[in-house]
Amino acid sequence: MANSLAIIADPKTGKTYKKEIPAERMGSLVGRKIGDEIDGVFFDLVGYKLVVTGGSSIDGFPMRSDLQTQGKKQILVSYKKGYRGKNGIRKRITVRGSIIGSDISQINLKIVQYGPTPLEEKKDDQQA
Repeated sequence: MANSLAIIADPKTGKTYKKEIPAERMGSLVGRKIGDEIDGVFFDLVGYKLVVTGGSSIDGFPMRSDLQTQGKKQILVSYKKGYRGKNGIRKRITVRGSIIGSDISQINLKIVQYGPTPLEEKKDDQQA
């Protein structure tokens, strides 16, 4: 497992923050689903609660919340391209399931509960 990336969205400010996830901590996130609540300790954010909102695999395929599996699947979706798409056209696309596996390179998270220190201060501490 290589290092993964966590993209943490802050709904109050509208900003996002990047955090590296070491391979040791990524192993404890395997098996979680989109919509699960995760403690912020995994990302060095004590007191924070985060919700998984999505992600993508090392191949670049996005996670899909309605697909309850861990690997990649090809599904048939209705497809509208442009302003006036033709009705009835469907397209087969490849997506990942909603369960986090070892081949996830990016995890998207949203803050649900805030900790004692703001994220702005934590970001300044890491740069120093």
